[in-house]
Amino acid sequence: MHHFGVYLQQLANREATTLEKIGWHIILAILIYIAALLFLKIGTRMIHHFLRLQARLDDRRRQTLQSLFSNILKYTLYFIILLTILPLFGVNIAALIAGAGVAGLAIGFGAQTLIKDFFAGIFILFEDQYGIGDWVMVDNMSGANNVTGKVIAVGLRMTSIQVWTGEIVYIPNGTILQVTNYSKDTNLAVVQFDIGYDTDAKEALGIVQEVLQEVRQEDPNAIGDIQILGVNQLNSSTYTVKATLQCKPYNQFSAERLAYQKLQKRFAEKNLSVPFQRQIWMQEAPSESKE
Repeated sequence: MHHFGVYLQQLANREATTLEKIGWHIILAILIYIAALLFLKIGTRMIHHFLRLQARLDDRRRQTLQSLFSNILKYTLYFIILLTILPLFGVNIAALIAGAGVAGLAIGFGAQTLIKDFFAGIFILFEDQYGIGDWVMVDNMSGANNVTGKVIAVGLRMTSIQVWTGEIVYIPNGTILQVTNYSKDTNLAVVQFDIGYDTDAKEALGIVQEVLQEVRQEDPNAIGDIQILGVNQLNSSTYTVKATLQCKPYNQFSAERLAYQKLQKRFAEKNLSVPFQRQIWMQEAPSESKE
């Protein structure tokens, strides 16, 4: 009976020691996680500060690189936390990594698309093909229409584009065939319309010049030179005049709308000819006279 009591006492002490050890491991895991979050916050600020010191980078490039490096830091820290905490609870990391290596070899053939997206994302980011805030048109392998919109996120695997109607389109980087970036340089507002032949071309082009000068003063997106290209085409009942105005990247549309509005009003005030409307009257063929 005495020996049985001693055995129970030893078992209770061992259980108490195990519970105490587990408790300390949980506390240590929490402290490691808190320290990692603190390091992540400090590291993100350091990345932001470092990129701000790079005078050669514009805002869009700076935001894109900040997002990239912050994500790399975050996922690296999460991986380190996992490798640090799991051994505290008896998980054999060496065996886990070896098993993961064998499993990774098995599924590697199925992950070719993921790897392709990853490397395509690296080239997109470091070649600065586009960045956050850019307006782009993306041609991809999906066979659907080209996607045109504003880049709101650039990741190593996927690019997020918000189209003008508000929807967000997620495009895997590996499927992108061609990108047209409208935000790299200034764009041209193209003003082109038809005028009746009884309106003098010189007078019409003078009005276009005046209107575009007004647009450049009123629209902050119009920042460059005006080019009056003259009479661009002779049609059956009208001739076409064309002019351009240099604008901020992908902001030419407001200048075009304002120019057309002013031109319509100016031509109406001067009672100048506009293309006439051709009316066609359809009449049934006369029925044959009955004998």
